[in-house]
Amino acid sequence: MEYEFKMNAAFTEVDESTLRYIVMKGSAGSGKSVDTAMNYILRLMNDKGRNLVCIRKADITNRDSTYAELTGAIYRMFGKDAERLWKIKQSPLQLTCANGNQIIFRGVNDEKQREKLKSITFQKGKLTDVWIEEATEITQADFEIIDDRLRGELPPGQFYQIRMTFNPVSKTHWIKKVFFDIPDPNVLCHHSTFLTNSFIDDAYKRRMERRKIVDPEGYRIYGLGEWG
Repeated sequence: MEYEFKMNAAFTEVDESTLRYIVMKGSAGSGKSVDTAMNYILRLMNDKGRNLVCIRKADITNRDSTYAELTGAIYRMFGKDAERLWKIKQSPLQLTCANGNQIIFRGVNDEKQREKLKSITFQKGKLTDVWIEEATEITQADFEIIDDRLRGELPPGQFYQIRMTFNPVSKTHWIKKVFFDIPDPNVLCHHSTFLTNSFIDDAYKRRMERRKIVDPEGYRIYGLGEWG
């Protein structure tokens, strides 16, 4: 059976990239998390041997963010075929594709959670992909532990990749210094706003226009996706 998906054209570059680091800053409502979820679902279905870990600072917050985005994407994309194509498990949170590829969820809130990252294994393939949602929550030390998990030879055509999605809350944040201020051919920095989201509704646009007036600094971050 063939399925048709409407992807946001604003993210074509990041969806097609094989660079190691994809750093996505953007406003609220830019669609970056929705696109990321859809892209990972398609990637794991089409490329055997890939596995994804979703990271939030606090493990428990995955349930209402990355897990909700991914399961929502599966049901939107495949409808009644969703549970035939994906096994959706809630305890612990886990998504398993019919081809054996998996998505698991972790936190880095304390030393115990960080240690669990060091022992991640999968029945089929390796850990190839990491999605860090609300990436400004984590420290640079957290990131280095995560980044170190992606190592070792991969089959031809495969690649390692970390995708970070966040609102740019502070221009003093380490993410700006490490990824935006230091040029690196392994890094793709991407900027998106609600204005580049082809699926955003008119009511939300009007809401953000009002915020521009009543909360200029908030609009700068959550409307324009600029560093606070």
